[in-house]
Amino acid sequence: MNFITKKRKGAIMENMLVMLLELIVVCAFIVIIFGVFSGINDKWGVRQAAREYLLIMETEGYLNSTDQASLKTELESYGLYNISFSGTTTSEVNYGDRIYLCISGTYDDNILAFAGGISKYTTHSSSITINRQSTAKQ
Repeated sequence: MNFITKKRKGAIMENMLVMLLELIVVCAFIVIIFGVFSGINDKWGVRQAAREYLLIMETEGYLNSTDQASLKTELESYGLYNISFSGTTTSEVNYGDRIYLCISGTYDDNILAFAGGISKYTTHSSSITINRQSTAKQ
């Protein structure tokens, strides 16, 4: 019965090492999660900007050059580059006609890569295309 209640002298050090390893694993996990969520947040912001400007296009009937420049600036703030608006309705249409907002661009995803036991951030370019359509309500 004595051997059950008697602690080994090295048990405290072993417990400290286990807790230290757990802390390192949890910190690495948190870093990876924040990296993933930052990319998701940027892509969500790009989609919200597209939605906002489609609503503007509904009321005006098209995407004018001032709004297009503002949209481009907002998209660049989310990390999008090589932005193209080809296919977007840029001339005024009549009430009830279809309007199109077509955005394409490139986004650099940050990826945590493991090579030979060493981790580092690398960027991976991905293409983003957003096609929205609605009707003019001006």
